[in-house]
Amino acid sequence: MSWIVRGSALLFGDDVNTDLLHPSYFYSLDDKTVRSGFLGAVPGREDEAESTDEPRIVVAGENFGCGSSRETTLRALAMAGVQAVVASSFGRIFFRNACSLGIPAVTCSGANAFADDRDALELDLDGLFLRNRTQGAETRVDAIDPFWSAVVRAGGLILFLRSRGEGR
Repeated sequence: MSWIVRGSALLFGDDVNTDLLHPSYFYSLDDKTVRSGFLGAVPGREDEAESTDEPRIVVAGENFGCGSSRETTLRALAMAGVQAVVASSFGRIFFRNACSLGIPAVTCSGANAFADDRDALELDLDGLFLRNRTQGAETRVDAIDPFWSAVVRAGGLILFLRSRGEGR
């Protein structure tokens, strides 16, 4: 079974802090608040706040997810339709939280130059490719560590531990 994630590109630059992704003024995990708050905080996305059913793949530059270690940031991204994150590099804790919640987070050199906002993307996590279906381009992504890959495939750390009889 192939492991492919599809969605439209949601572009970010370098050094995007978790406080921007999930600001304290909408510190909630209800669906309506997350949709209006998260996309309202992204320049140029305010008009989409009520219509976020489309799957997204975040494409970002260096040090994506730096800042505080809020696990809720990843929950907010998932609730806003984010299926995966591709970045040139990650804040360490953001990466760990993504894997723990079952959200694929892969590195790719020059990731944010590979797609334009809203391009149709396909992330092949077995073949280690990011395909831009809008532009007809393809680039390599780095493999996730085998342990974290197993955790993400299981749907997150809790489900992974349960599947091994370790998390009851």
